[in-house]
Amino acid sequence: MIESIPHHPLGNFPTPVQRLSNLERALGFESLWIKRDDLSGPLGGGNKVRKLEYMFAAAAQADVKKTLFTIGPTGSNHVRATAVYGKASGFQVECLLFKQPPTEYSETNYRMIYEHAAQVYEVKRMETMFIRYAYEQMKTALGFGEERYFIPAGGSSPLGSVGYVKAVSELKSQIEEGILPEPRFIFVPVGTCGTMAGLRVGVQLTGLKTEVVGIRVADRVVANPLAISRMMQRILPLIGAVDINNIDPNSVELWHGDFGEGYAIPTDAGTRAVAMMAEHERITLETTYTGKALSGLIHYVTARHCKGEPILFWHTYGGAQQNTM
Repeated sequence: MIESIPHHPLGNFPTPVQRLSNLERALGFESLWIKRDDLSGPLGGGNKVRKLEYMFAAAAQADVKKTLFTIGPTGSNHVRATAVYGKASGFQVECLLFKQPPTEYSETNYRMIYEHAAQVYEVKRMETMFIRYAYEQMKTALGFGEERYFIPAGGSSPLGSVGYVKAVSELKSQIEEGILPEPRFIFVPVGTCGTMAGLRVGVQLTGLKTEVVGIRVADRVVANPLAISRMMQRILPLIGAVDINNIDPNSVELWHGDFGEGYAIPTDAGTRAVAMMAEHERITLETTYTGKALSGLIHYVTARHCKGEPILFWHTYGGAQQNTM
């Protein structure tokens, strides 16, 4: 069923898996691996590329006059990826942004958004952004202004999340090829919930015994077990699946301990995790998502005494500067 869903090829798949041997030794882990979705596309984009492939295809089939409208913070990986890949694919991209605390990587994203988007609007608060987004959707639905295809924050729609259902099949093939052992845990940052929801559905469908652990990097109003559960439920009809376990919010494993003081506000542990990955593996993380996700992984595994288990870190960052293996 997934193979029949239209998608617009953007990425380089499968993304590689590698063992983090140096970091593994430094942390006292026995089997630590990384899924390199930071290498998912030629123009960066990280985990957003898998999602945009499906949403761009849907937009191309709709009568929207090639205009996309999306939202996010001023340093959004998603908005940057939508603007960059959208322009390269022949779309006009309109973006609505809210202010986030500035970091080096977010300022780079901000500049790239302005370089590639056809129109950028800014508001001060996330709540205002969502109100304006709803207004723009209503305006389009009522026939005022040009037709636009709306892509939600983070690209986290049920359709976009299908990209991560399919990603688990890709991972299973790599396991079967002997590239890595079946992980006991997959760790992934959770902002708008689409990536984790897709991974959890994919794990169920492929029969892997892996547990997906989300590291919360956004406010609870956005990133929470109920939101993940609801996204999973909305994915199922798209892929023709009706019988799946562990959709109940109580089954969602979401780690809150490394969020810190707020979205995009660096933590000491996250900053150390970024430095450790760079020092030991020469792989770039950042402090908003992947740094907090790695520090959460370290704290979770240590607290649960499972350093001997195979662990997979799903690398979602796709900054302008890409690393090679």
